[in-house]
Amino acid sequence: MAINGNSYDWESIEIRLPHGVAVNIQEISYNDEADIEEHYGKGRTPAGYGRKNYKAGGSLDLDLQEYQELRTHLGGSLYKADPCQIVVGYANDDMPTVTDTLPDVKFTKTDTSGKQGDDKVGSRKIDFKILSPIRWGGVRALDD
Repeated sequence: MAINGNSYDWESIEIRLPHGVAVNIQEISYNDEADIEEHYGKGRTPAGYGRKNYKAGGSLDLDLQEYQELRTHLGGSLYKADPCQIVVGYANDDMPTVTDTLPDVKFTKTDTSGKQGDDKVGSRKIDFKILSPIRWGGVRALDD
């Protein structure tokens, strides 16, 4: 519910990385899926379905200082580090905090780009896989 037109905004979000609360972060994105495959018999409509594997992943866009702090905390290499946890909390003044937990995050790709006139030169976009079900608002996406 929005009060005075204010829904969740960037100021309402706190992102906790393995080295602490992220201050110099421009973006976080994460998702999961539990796809199915239709099974057909006679006719054109599915007679049933089969469950496919659960998949989850996402990305972070950090400035260079935040990236360096994360990398240092993880022992110098994002790729060699053990899986870690990312916690995203968001709330407005009139609402309780909603917390999403991304357990067992493993970093898979680092990307940098910059061009003349870009105010984000040196930022790093990091892709990751999430090896355990996301806890959306404290509720596990999938039971084992």
